[in-house]
Amino acid sequence: MTSRPEFSLSPRCLTRAVLPAAAGLFVALATGIPASAAGFDSAYTKLDLDSCEVLKEYEEGGGVDLKCPGYQDIPVFASEGDLRFSVDFGAPGEESATFGPFNEPGETIEWRLAGGKPFATILRFHLDPGDGSGKITDVLAVYTLSGEGSCPVGYVDASVNRDANVLARQIADEEAQGFVCGSDRPKYRGKFSELGGSASAVQQ
Repeated sequence: MTSRPEFSLSPRCLTRAVLPAAAGLFVALATGIPASAAGFDSAYTKLDLDSCEVLKEYEEGGGVDLKCPGYQDIPVFASEGDLRFSVDFGAPGEESATFGPFNEPGETIEWRLAGGKPFATILRFHLDPGDGSGKITDVLAVYTLSGEGSCPVGYVDASVNRDANVLARQIADEEAQGFVCGSDRPKYRGKFSELGGSASAVQQ
């Protein structure tokens, strides 16, 4: 890892810009009302990085590997280095899927369910250009779940798509269950900006 660059925001406490498109997630989390579409449901859990178990710390770059509670018996693994996060579900990923700009995951994980069983997750990431402008770009990352872990299926740039949550659920419901990690490539759905379109898993 490279040395930590000067950055106006804390690596674990980036300013969270909660856009109106995210309001439905927090309402559902607070009320316990599931989001349903075409036989699919959603459950929501909180991701509190400060409460996660520290698995490993790295002196170079100030990185850290965390294990966090998830949904049912599925843990969440978050790794941070050089102000960039990658997140995996069920087991740590072999490859880091993050974004080019500085970033941090949001506080809410949406778990897509079929027959009560989770098959995909949706997690919002906050991207910061690191230029001191404080202009945050939000991107929804969609992951498929399997017995061996998870990997990104697709992304939605919430800064340029007003129906970002709907598009992210479409990716999950239409593609996650048939997606093959290591073979299939994740894609963006809808429009995307230069900053928001910087997902490393898409560019590899």
